[in-house]
Amino acid sequence: MLIITRRSLLASAPTALLLSTAWMGVRAQAPLKQVRFAVEFSWEGNHAIYTLAQDLGYFAAENLEVSIDRGYGAGNNMTKLAAGSLDIAIVDPNLLPKFNREQPTNQLISFFIVYDASPSAVIYLKSSGIQSPKDLEGKSIAVTEGTTPAMLFPVFAKINGIDASKVTVLGVNAQLRDSMVIQKSADASIGFLTTSVPNIVSTGVPVTDIGYLQYNKYGLELYSLGLVCRKNYAEENPAVLRGFVKAVIKGARNMLTSPEQAIASVKKRDGLLKDEIELVRMKLMNEMALLTPHVRQNGMSSVDRERFEQSVGLVASASGAPVTPKMEDIYTDKFLPPKEDLLIN
Repeated sequence: MLIITRRSLLASAPTALLLSTAWMGVRAQAPLKQVRFAVEFSWEGNHAIYTLAQDLGYFAAENLEVSIDRGYGAGNNMTKLAAGSLDIAIVDPNLLPKFNREQPTNQLISFFIVYDASPSAVIYLKSSGIQSPKDLEGKSIAVTEGTTPAMLFPVFAKINGIDASKVTVLGVNAQLRDSMVIQKSADASIGFLTTSVPNIVSTGVPVTDIGYLQYNKYGLELYSLGLVCRKNYAEENPAVLRGFVKAVIKGARNMLTSPEQAIASVKKRDGLLKDEIELVRMKLMNEMALLTPHVRQNGMSSVDRERFEQSVGLVASASGAPVTPKMEDIYTDKFLPPKEDLLIN
């Protein structure tokens, strides 16, 4: 017969406490949430924001197991999000009104703006004679379909009074786009200036011989690439989005303070990248798109409603939208941390 005395009960208490603590620890360590994520295009130095978040355990600290793939343009990312083959992707929020209008059962929403200014631009050699948007008439432009700059070019053309029928568009893959400018097979290319300028410089062309028309300086004061997901995914996974945002902000801080470590992180995904070129590219992106005066003061994804709706409205109008989208239709700040945690400088 089992007799429980006061002494035996007290003696067993520490063991019971240890077992209880261990069990609580097991319960606290919930399985990592799988997240499928893609950047906007092929690997570049500025993607260290995300690769560092993965390599340094920032995603894991938020209970997330994130797979990161290269992208094939904003259009491809939006299609994959809608189809459910991606959970989160880098997409330009200015493209969402048109997509949501055409895909009413697969609505997308941006929950974090990474770049405060768009690096989308028309890039050319100064010897082409191009100095202003109107100079593009009668010229040939190399374009990669499905990329954000290409999808926004009709808006840029309309705002700046360019007769698009007088511009010859040459559809090429991304690897050939800037080469055509160097070889003078095209007068200009459309892309991110932070991609094209370093690409052209890497062939020996002096940076002083390169010109560009940045969309943001010619009537399109655009916010740029951000984190996007399906609206129903956001509703069902608020903790995932909050954790993802926190990890990305930490990755951005680390990229800014340790550029060499940042490049090394991206090179794990593409060993053919050249350090010196990627450092130039990352510096351009940081200066022209990431660390704007507004971000230095207010932090990442501190979106101004008037500016957002005005720029998105211009894009929507040019694409034939019947109404101007409201910010809350395509962007939400409900998954952001407090302002002090958004600061990265």
